[in-house]
Amino acid sequence: MENFAFIGNRVFDDTISAFAPQEPQALPGADPFAPVPLDTGARVQPNGDVHFGFYAPDAASVEVSFGLIPETPLKMEKDGRGIWRAVLPYDPLFCGPKAFVFLIDGAEAVSPYCPLYYSHGKAINYVEIPDPNAPFVLMRDVPHGTVAAEYYWSDAFRAEQRCLIYLPPEYYRGGEYPVLYLQHGAGENETSWIFNGKVNHIMDNLIADGKIEPFIVVMNDGMQRAEGETLMNSGSGLARSLIESCIPMIERKYRVVADKRHRGIAGFSMGSCQASVIGLENTDVFAYIGLLSGFMRRVGPGLDTERSFEVNDHLRILEDRERFTREVALYYRGIGSMDRHIEPFRIDDEICIEKGFSAYPNIVRRVVEGYPHDWAVLRILYHDFAQRLFR
Repeated sequence: MENFAFIGNRVFDDTISAFAPQEPQALPGADPFAPVPLDTGARVQPNGDVHFGFYAPDAASVEVSFGLIPETPLKMEKDGRGIWRAVLPYDPLFCGPKAFVFLIDGAEAVSPYCPLYYSHGKAINYVEIPDPNAPFVLMRDVPHGTVAAEYYWSDAFRAEQRCLIYLPPEYYRGGEYPVLYLQHGAGENETSWIFNGKVNHIMDNLIADGKIEPFIVVMNDGMQRAEGETLMNSGSGLARSLIESCIPMIERKYRVVADKRHRGIAGFSMGSCQASVIGLENTDVFAYIGLLSGFMRRVGPGLDTERSFEVNDHLRILEDRERFTREVALYYRGIGSMDRHIEPFRIDDEICIEKGFSAYPNIVRRVVEGYPHDWAVLRILYHDFAQRLFR
């Protein structure tokens, strides 16, 4: 039987709401100076099992609905105190951060006694199921970087925007740094790579271990759309906002190396489409492009099998091998083998092969066995991708 000693690591307390363990629920109506604790929430056991509890004495049914598999909710049973309980047995193929809500008589409910992050277009509970393949997210006694917030005006969106910025530990000692512009997936926002992906802790550990040269990471809200753009648009509004507003702000306020060879763009899922389109259409701006659980082409309703360069004109650069290898230092493609979008990724494979995959030494392809389309594989792919940047 597994025994995950790292369950108490402080990285799992680092949430959008606090840097502290969740307080236990108290019995409603009890004396606030003598609370009666209730055993509720999502409690990860040393063997990786998750014990769920929800206090709803008058409910007829309570279930746990997971973000990726809402069609098979975990059924709960009520005990004599009005607490509904269920156990999710540990499964190494269902690990990492998993979003969920409680279904109370069919209605969604978010518990204040479980951690929260932003995903699926809303604030949602999640539980960190132990992933032995991602020790690099754990908080260690190493120098820690800073996560800052910046606000700036975007002409493309005609509104103020916010980005979060990871600054490496040595930033305040001087020097100039490369920058990676890192986008999230659909239904998420600029907080997601920090609190869902733990990218700041991954960076701290990579830098401390000497596996990367320090660089800055800038995270913007990729759900913003310019007037007339659709949800699945892959980025003219975002491209304008990044290139005309965000990057100039970063290069005015922070000590960065302001040239394309020290600038990259990457993203998860929807953000990968944005990275591919924006990166390949602006090779004078970005030399490094990362598609993390992602796709070379625009994907979405009616587009998943679309291979034409009329729809995906940013891929025309693949027809010029000399230019592509000269302009793009790295074009990274990664995904989990159990990703629900694996077929569009395989179509991208076919395009690469047709265009001479072996002739492009700057294309890197990685498939992580057993992982689906969620933040567990994102942590693994980012850890790999980061070590290939700014070489």
